[in-house]
Amino acid sequence: MYEIIVNPGAKSGRGVKLWSKVEPLFIDAGVKYNVHFTERFNEGGNLVKGILAGYKGREEDIHLIIMGGDGTVNGVLQKIDDYKNITLSIVPIGSSNDLARDIGISRNPMEAVRHILNDPTTLMVDLGHLHCENTLVRSGSMDIPDRRFIVSTGIGYDAAVCEEAMSSGIKNFFNRIGLGKLTYLGVALKQLLGAEYITGELTLNNGENIIQLDRLLFLAGMNHKYEGGGFMFGPEANDHDGQLELCAVTRLSKGRILFSLPKAYKGRHFEVDGIDHYRVRSYTVRTSKPLWVHADGEVDTKADFISVYAEQEALRLVY
Repeated sequence: MYEIIVNPGAKSGRGVKLWSKVEPLFIDAGVKYNVHFTERFNEGGNLVKGILAGYKGREEDIHLIIMGGDGTVNGVLQKIDDYKNITLSIVPIGSSNDLARDIGISRNPMEAVRHILNDPTTLMVDLGHLHCENTLVRSGSMDIPDRRFIVSTGIGYDAAVCEEAMSSGIKNFFNRIGLGKLTYLGVALKQLLGAEYITGELTLNNGENIIQLDRLLFLAGMNHKYEGGGFMFGPEANDHDGQLELCAVTRLSKGRILFSLPKAYKGRHFEVDGIDHYRVRSYTVRTSKPLWVHADGEVDTKADFISVYAEQEALRLVY
């Protein structure tokens, strides 16, 4: 059974129209399917929770197909307790589609669905796990749920860019004029003007190595190569080796960062002194003040401590 989750708001509100174009492919294939529409961009998780409840107690494989962007996928991942009987497919109709970009999933919805139905490729991919803390959490007056991610997680500047892109409406504006992929670049340039440098400490692999972070701008943990609409912050990231590629940006002037951003589109930013990378199974970051944190571009908290690890080949992905 195919359980299809469609984000109507994707592609500037064209999600339903795109579904009407691909639905005949399911009909012609003679397969069983149910379709579910989210009410808001981040409601996929609530939908999948209800879908999975209907399968409780049944030893039946569930094939989830998500028509949306990386944020919709992330929302769904939060609500799956057991991945054993789950197969996930993605029809990328978001604004950044960094997961599809890395894996090679067609961004033509018709082509993506045809591959799933007629010529599928199966991958077992890693999932990242993110734990956040701040003063309120440690005092017991606030709870920040742990989150999973499939593309990347970040603390600092890259998360602040995601937060503004989500909350300001600029993302919808660029999508309406057909330039959605410029959203993150435009916000990144604006955010850079007011970005703060802070100090921090990076601990790799449960204390294997401890690194002092001087004038930290951001640190991204990459499970896939791209984030933010095509920035290749993890050019050597491998989604099935149980490791994350870290991109730590420190000690750079803002002018030097402007020079480095174009290099990041081609994965050449590590040529710049002050941009370091590491390959790790797990890591923690402590910062001198709370900073925005994202998981697959979804931002809902600030933290001054994060703990991250990769779970190897946790999810079956078909495209």
